[in-house]
Amino acid sequence: MFLSKRSNGIYYLWYNDEGGRKQKVSTSCNLKSDAVKFLRDFNENEHKRKIHLTLKTVREFFSDYQNYSKSVHTLKTQQSIDSAFRELLRIVGDIRLDKVGIRDIESFLAQKKVEASEWTARKYYISLASAFETAKRWDYIPLNPFRKVQKPKTSEVQPVHLTKEGMKSLLNLVADTQSKNLYLMAVLTGLRLGELLNLQWSDIDLDARVIQIRNSDTFTTKSRKNRSIPMNEQLHQAFVIMKNVAGSELVFHSKGKRLKANWVSKVFKSYVIKAGLNEKLHFHSLRHTFASWLVQDGVSLYEVQKLLGHSNISVTQVYSHLQPETLHATVNKISIPLN
Repeated sequence: MFLSKRSNGIYYLWYNDEGGRKQKVSTSCNLKSDAVKFLRDFNENEHKRKIHLTLKTVREFFSDYQNYSKSVHTLKTQQSIDSAFRELLRIVGDIRLDKVGIRDIESFLAQKKVEASEWTARKYYISLASAFETAKRWDYIPLNPFRKVQKPKTSEVQPVHLTKEGMKSLLNLVADTQSKNLYLMAVLTGLRLGELLNLQWSDIDLDARVIQIRNSDTFTTKSRKNRSIPMNEQLHQAFVIMKNVAGSELVFHSKGKRLKANWVSKVFKSYVIKAGLNEKLHFHSLRHTFASWLVQDGVSLYEVQKLLGHSNISVTQVYSHLQPETLHATVNKISIPLN
């Protein structure tokens, strides 16, 4: 076995097959040190078995992965994965999966940055890197080429949120009681739209004043974990009134049927425009508003993390810029006696 570097900058490993014929396989590495490690880790017989038994094109793997994704991912995640694969196929083509190299991936990400944004490129990277890791586990490819490509970096962008006056202006425009209650609940709990639309009265304990967000046969939370959200007095009063006239087990519904998320988002956006508010605001901004108001009132990021259901505090830290007064109060607790 030996290594050779092609004109595209990638090292290839050459070896002899069972018949003594010379064969090559891409290491997906452009650094010699990485290629040498690939050579050391390379199991010739195992690789032959993989190549001969599990050759797949990108499209074929996409089809296999779609079926798998339906059993482990939420609908929103499935849609994101589908979009990433379709764009990969459009830009890179339906080539053999083991032929997808570092340059293909870097060119793909660069094009998505130009066509869409760095955020889109990063989102696609995350989806595809995870998918290709599964391809490696399924013995479709010897190595995951995405692990050799740096994840696209994104500029820090602060989430847009409403002021209390802005929220009041928006609610005053909403004539539909259910929509008004939906917006009120979103901004007072920080729940995601999917969590709100799947909420049932059995999830709401008016005596304990607690809302249970939990997985069911028809709904899976983003973190796949259940959590409890306390309700304040204003929300409790709204729920009491709503339950007295409830016409379905669903808290928010249209003639007993679950509301469509896209429709809810469009209606909310129309109220934002009508109220003359920042047009960057969308329904998810109500979740950002909930978190922002808490942090501005001195609530710790740890507590906000638990309420939002973030699995990692780093996600919640996007709101840290809103707590300068709290930080000043903290550092002022430290002093050095000089006399």
